[in-house]
Amino acid sequence: MKGVTCVSSIPLALGRSQEQPALPSMPIVFLDYNFFEDQLNITCSATARPAPVISWKVSGSGIENSTESILHHNGTTSVTSILRVKDAKSQVGKEVTCQVLHLGTVIDYKKTLNKGFWFSIPLLLSIVSLVILLVLISILLYWKRHRNQDQAFHNPDAHLRDCEIVQYDHSLNNTSYVTLP
Repeated sequence: MKGVTCVSSIPLALGRSQEQPALPSMPIVFLDYNFFEDQLNITCSATARPAPVISWKVSGSGIENSTESILHHNGTTSVTSILRVKDAKSQVGKEVTCQVLHLGTVIDYKKTLNKGFWFSIPLLLSIVSLVILLVLISILLYWKRHRNQDQAFHNPDAHLRDCEIVQYDHSLNNTSYVTLP
């Protein structure tokens, strides 16, 4: 049989023949979360051979789950599950559990959802507006005070307009009144 080529569509892992089954591997698990505006995304990813199964223990409503699997060349499978929580504030301080089922064993991976300082966009805008207003008022008061001091320096008798000056002459025991224009 000259010129015959065999082609296999089954990928082979380096160092083992096609007849040997792949040895199971313990799962490598990653659990993390992030806040984005008013939404919370919790990600649990497990890589093992054979493919692990991910489930969740989380309380609350408005939670969506999506799962994706990727088969790697070395025979392992990565399964990634993402929970999207609409009302993130309701989950702050609570514990979430990612359960990984692999070869009949369930392993729980837990994480407490913390957010250092919770703020909302309207609160942030209010604080920034208040600070800007206080700065503008301070500038206005400083400018007004500075202007009055300059006016008194350039025209020292300006504050005496429309005033009565009382003059007392001791030698005559007489009082006279002078009105400034």
